[in-house]
Amino acid sequence: MLYVSWDPVLVGISFLVAFIASFVALDSAAKIAASNKSAALFWRIAGGATLGIGIWSMHFIGMLAMKMPMMMHYDLAITVFSLLVAIVAATLSINIAVNVSVLSVKRLCLATGILSSGVVVMHYVGMAALMMDDAIDWNYGLVALSVIIAIVASGVGLWLAFSLRLNSKGALINRMVAAVVMGIAIAAMHYTGMSAAEFHDHGQYMSDMSGGVSELGLSIWVSAVTLAILGIMLIISMIDSQLRTNRLTENLQQLNQQLEQQARFDGLTGLANRSQIDLRLESCLQQSQLTRTPFALIFMDLDRFKLVNDAWGHHVGDHLLVSVANRISACLSPKMTLARLGGDEFILLVPETTQGDVEDLATRLVESIRRPFYEAGQILQVSLSAGISLFPDHGKTLQELKLRADTAMYNIKQQGRNGWAFYHADMMQKTWEGAEFLQDLTQALEREQFELWYQPKYHASSKTIYGFEALLRWRHPSKGILLPDVFLATLENTGLIIPVGYWVIDQACLQLRHWADQGHQDWSLSINLSAAQFEQFDIYDTICGALSRHAVPPSRLTIELTESTALRNLERSIEILNDFNRIGITVSIDDFGTGYSNMLTLKNLPARELKIDKSFVKDIRDNSKNVKIVATIIDIAHSMNMNVVAEGIETQDQQQLLTSLGCGYLQGFLFAKALPAKEIPQLLAQLESNKNPAVSTRTSAVIQKKQA
Repeated sequence: MLYVSWDPVLVGISFLVAFIASFVALDSAAKIAASNKSAALFWRIAGGATLGIGIWSMHFIGMLAMKMPMMMHYDLAITVFSLLVAIVAATLSINIAVNVSVLSVKRLCLATGILSSGVVVMHYVGMAALMMDDAIDWNYGLVALSVIIAIVASGVGLWLAFSLRLNSKGALINRMVAAVVMGIAIAAMHYTGMSAAEFHDHGQYMSDMSGGVSELGLSIWVSAVTLAILGIMLIISMIDSQLRTNRLTENLQQLNQQLEQQARFDGLTGLANRSQIDLRLESCLQQSQLTRTPFALIFMDLDRFKLVNDAWGHHVGDHLLVSVANRISACLSPKMTLARLGGDEFILLVPETTQGDVEDLATRLVESIRRPFYEAGQILQVSLSAGISLFPDHGKTLQELKLRADTAMYNIKQQGRNGWAFYHADMMQKTWEGAEFLQDLTQALEREQFELWYQPKYHASSKTIYGFEALLRWRHPSKGILLPDVFLATLENTGLIIPVGYWVIDQACLQLRHWADQGHQDWSLSINLSAAQFEQFDIYDTICGALSRHAVPPSRLTIELTESTALRNLERSIEILNDFNRIGITVSIDDFGTGYSNMLTLKNLPARELKIDKSFVKDIRDNSKNVKIVATIIDIAHSMNMNVVAEGIETQDQQQLLTSLGCGYLQGFLFAKALPAKEIPQLLAQLESNKNPAVSTRTSAVIQKKQA
């Protein structure tokens, strides 16, 4: 037998090559998940080819590390063939295992079989490239062991490539550790296979062997190819990462500018929105307090606007709102600020004015709206109800002025609409009604009047239910079912939101338990956390306790936070949300785009879902700016490996457009309104009956009657 020794430097270099090749393959897999089709194809091919070249280079560097008392030569054709085997096997396996959203056991086994077969064939074909007089004797036990190591190494490597393909927090460190593991596994297979070979000693060295490629030539060739390929791939990868970072930063900055504009102005009318008018009011109040000059606040609401929407549709209603805004604006001077609060509600700030001037202005406003509108070929007749409060006569704070202007407007509504009025003390009857309302609300939880209703969320592609959002309802003994718009602000202002919020958490987990017992273990449920609730020191323990109490896996629960809540105390938010993520709870950023959105900051939050606010969706078909903003939000969210949910879907056009933009999940009245839990089986029956037209009409009618 020939005496064989090993060059430790070359052994170390062979492992280094295996490590670099593994790291480049893992990095390429990550870029596949975050790239478009053409770029993903490049990274699939480049990543697989790099892994194959790296394994092949490691093999031949390892062979060069084997020192025998003779000059070795290698058959060029066989050597090149072994390289092609490694490249093809690695490329195929990477494409099979990484280019999917879910890696099944069957797919993993197939990819593992291809890669391990390629590695084994490459290794032993490479050994056959040795030009020797005598054949190599093999220790078949070690050969079998090398094959087993190849299979295990291939399986582990492909699983790591799939698992680490997402750019989550700490991804770089994880990939480096994984590359070390893969490098060790590849090296173990190679040197086990080398140990299985036994070379004969016939008393003379084969230094006279001619032909093929010499050890020196092979070493130069392998080193040049390896360094060139791996170097080029690393450079391309770094350049690509830098370009992605720059592009992402530019997109984020552009989106932030768009969202800041969106946050200050109403998307439909172009008027100031609630946030902007509040800033103007604060400034005007401070100025008036210093100069002792009065100003007026006018609350305005269109009469019978709901009839227009019901009769002619929201599209006509939106056009009417724009026309109303234009008519009101035509009556104003530049120093005044008109804002749309939402729906058909407007607020007007009139600085440095007198009661007489405001009376004249209010009269002109009411008269201008009383004239008919011509929209979409229809003659529309609406009127205006306005309530006025004056500083300092009717209040010295913005809260007082707003409340009293709203009270005056409500009084006009009660008297028959189509007019205006200044606030006066006799209108306080509404305040008394508010106190009675507060008393009822305070006792609602104790009297078990709160309920959770559930609105389904759908996969955009398959239109199948994957979960629900829990929505709070108040079953008032005399007023019937009340929506959160009526009572949620009062819950938050009085602190009642804390006990009610804890009740919601417990009921949501209990409902998940019921669904699991009914066979719906795959359904998720979203609950909304208010700012006050999220700031409670025991919120994490409360949610974990409810999940444990009802034996619900954390992965089935989604916590929705508004972006303003999540960003209020960023350091604490990151800590708590990381705790939720660690146990498997999904964190979702709700109503995105309605505040001072900053995705540069938002990307630091460990959120896995982003909900696009319905205000973007409502007129997305007719508003090109909203389309661009939504498309940018979806692209950036996907680059951060976040799922995107669009809420407020009411039309087929909205559904098709958002699906085409890449939004994966949809929610809205087009699919279903919120339902009590007991009516969900009927909703499922309706979905099932869609496959059976004979019963579809009857079931649909039942559901619609229930939802009405």
